[in-house]
Amino acid sequence: MSFSLLLHALEPKPDRKALEEITVNVRSVARADAAGILRGWFGIVSSGLSLEDATAFQTGLRTLGCETDIVPDGDIPSLHPDFRCQRIDLTPETLTLTTAMNRRQVRGLGELVFAAAGMVEREKQVSDYEMQTDVRYFEGGAYTVQVPTRITKSVEKTCFRIDLFFSAPMHRVSYEVERETVMFYGERHIRVGNKAESLALMADLSSLLPPDRLNRGLRELSTEPLYPSLQAYEEEIRWAFHRLGAKG
Repeated sequence: MSFSLLLHALEPKPDRKALEEITVNVRSVARADAAGILRGWFGIVSSGLSLEDATAFQTGLRTLGCETDIVPDGDIPSLHPDFRCQRIDLTPETLTLTTAMNRRQVRGLGELVFAAAGMVEREKQVSDYEMQTDVRYFEGGAYTVQVPTRITKSVEKTCFRIDLFFSAPMHRVSYEVERETVMFYGERHIRVGNKAESLALMADLSSLLPPDRLNRGLRELSTEPLYPSLQAYEEEIRWAFHRLGAKG
């Protein structure tokens, strides 16, 4: 069985050098891992640890003022697949969620159990064409021509992301906006870079639930780049779900 270390709270966040020092007693964690651990400091410190390493890591983190729980990896909730929508309409009693194909679902606010939102850095695969030199041969020699060649590359994109979790199917509805795309909230157009519109939506969503049922992005109403990856964003949600389950 493997184990994870789950924080009691997201603060304090230790200094990198201090974190490096305590890893010397954790066989499966190298000093070089400290930077990545801090980059993903959103509740789940590390996973896949032996009980011995988890205990040693927990002891070291305690000396830095960071309290943790040792939890079997299998006990951390997984997230449902997301159902992508493009529009939100909110009334005092309902959320109407609409896809890009105009498929609607009306959900009672009582079904909403958790909400997350924030700016997320994502690595995405994009396709483009570039001219490359191709050599053509004929009986008397050879010549070159420029031919368009399709290439795929990874690029970092900043997205505005929303995930709404419900007690009944569909359990998870998500929205993701890039610079080239848009989502709608009533009469508002939500785009990356339009902070006022994004904040208005985040403020309204944050008013629907108590703070322990919101992620950090909604609690802090932050439209600054916050989550360094989708994994970090989702791990914070899984961490919050585990804490809610532990509280009963």
